[in-house]
Amino acid sequence: MTMRELREMPWIGEGPVLDLANTVVVGAGPGREDVDFFADGELAGRWRERAADRALAALPLAELERLRALVRGALEATAARTALPDGVRERLNALAADAPVVFRLAGDGTLEQRECGGGPAAVLARETLALTAGGVGARVRRCPAPSCGMYFLARRRDQSWCTVSCGNRARSTRRQPPA
Repeated sequence: MTMRELREMPWIGEGPVLDLANTVVVGAGPGREDVDFFADGELAGRWRERAADRALAALPLAELERLRALVRGALEATAARTALPDGVRERLNALAADAPVVFRLAGDGTLEQRECGGGPAAVLARETLALTAGGVGARVRRCPAPSCGMYFLARRRDQSWCTVSCGNRARSTRRQPPA
């Protein structure tokens, strides 16, 4: 992944769960180390400007890092098609309990769904649970392309990479002779 792509963050905007989880780019640093947006003031600021959930983006970095670890743990298990670790599942359930959803029958007979309370952490936890459970969870993938590692929702059953550029980079890397 190029530094330009890192600064532009074209993958941000997929929703708060993926926006937060994808603030780490695996192996994209100069020595192939991971790039953590929250460890770089410029990248953290750009992410805060672009993140879909403004309340989430406004949280202190320490809180964002704690939530990110929880979300990435859930997404990693889901992408690997394994059960969420007990600690991750229990913490998400506890946080989500602070953002209940209430059903209400409207005058026209339609069923409405409303959030009742809870801050950005509670809403993020509820959305993480919804994303990692059931049918949607089967679409959660982690991009295997060099210098990526982003989580994404597959749009096709055979989709392997998060973007076309990652697919091109992965295929190019496979064709290069070993050094």
